[in-house]
Amino acid sequence: MSNSVQRSLEGTFLTVYHVICRIYRPLRSWLGAGILALFVLMTAAVIHIFPVSNWDMLAYTAAIIEPETDNIGTLHAQTYALVRENISDGEYTTLTEDRPYRIHQAKDADAFHTMLGFYRLKVLYVETARLLAPFTGPVEALRLISILSVVAVGGVLLAWMGRTGTLVYGPVVVAMLMLSSFGYAAQLISPDLYATFFLLLAALFYVERLDIPAALCLIGAFLVRPDHLAFIGVFFVFAAIYGPGRWSITGCFAACLAIYLWLTRGSDHPGWWIHMWFTHIEYVPTLEGFDPPFSVGTYVEMLLRSTVRALMGFTWIAVLFALAMFFARCISPGKMDQRSLVLLYAVFTSICAKYLVFPHYETRFYLPYLLIMGMILLVSWHRQQTSDA
Repeated sequence: MSNSVQRSLEGTFLTVYHVICRIYRPLRSWLGAGILALFVLMTAAVIHIFPVSNWDMLAYTAAIIEPETDNIGTLHAQTYALVRENISDGEYTTLTEDRPYRIHQAKDADAFHTMLGFYRLKVLYVETARLLAPFTGPVEALRLISILSVVAVGGVLLAWMGRTGTLVYGPVVVAMLMLSSFGYAAQLISPDLYATFFLLLAALFYVERLDIPAALCLIGAFLVRPDHLAFIGVFFVFAAIYGPGRWSITGCFAACLAIYLWLTRGSDHPGWWIHMWFTHIEYVPTLEGFDPPFSVGTYVEMLLRSTVRALMGFTWIAVLFALAMFFARCISPGKMDQRSLVLLYAVFTSICAKYLVFPHYETRFYLPYLLIMGMILLVSWHRQQTSDA
């Protein structure tokens, strides 16, 4: 009796499986693209319907409206009023009364003004929001950039997969987005996804041998988040060593370095060590007169703290390890396109280098690099499987 039931169940399962396979195979590329597109559109819809408010939105709002007034007190009052109009009472209470640092910023206009140097440096992000602000208001302009960046990142991924015949792996790319904190980055008022769009587009252009557009996109990513200069510098070294795109990437790096020196001279940015201290040691109430001496011991403490926090609460180290193991076990480097190999080496090295220079522990800071690595490995594996078959 039990054997007949087992055979019946197994037969039913195999019949359903074969029917699904017959339906799936001719449509698998469309289904893969549809799953990825649906996930991206769902993410955009969620952050529009259920927006999240983080403290940085106050600083970015101030940076947007800063040219409208020379008075620090007026800028402070207008900033908090604009944000107050666009969020709930509970969110506003969290942003202004949640901890001593936020309480102090809400009450002290001068202290708040000293923090803006961290945010003015994201020139293209702030200027894009200023361009949109007359139509939407400053706060909604920041949210709109996040929504458009979600869609743009999804569009680049679909274009990359379409060019390489890998649309069937849409669900794999969705899993990669989930593990790389795509949704979390999308919810925040931050330039992370905006920069991710430019970096992904630069990577796609580079592997497609479009060096000038790739260099321009790298400059765009740098202007959105200047800390991507570390990646551009590493990329320049690998391009110079291996050859593909050498001159365009060299020009890109030189331009970004010159812009960085000009920006840091004129944006009142407090500098690398103060930024490190502020991020990893203490949220000081004001940067006025704050100048802690450099200490090797404190730097090592920052590295240890960041590493522990990354291991305990975030996924980027695990994802990076999985990608490295996939490369080691499943990819033949000799069969890879040279440009893909150069880009892969540059991205992996830059993650390590950036962590030593400024140890961010959150996965969202590594999102574009993990996606680029994942796409290169996915496409390379697909090509090698196809050629072996």
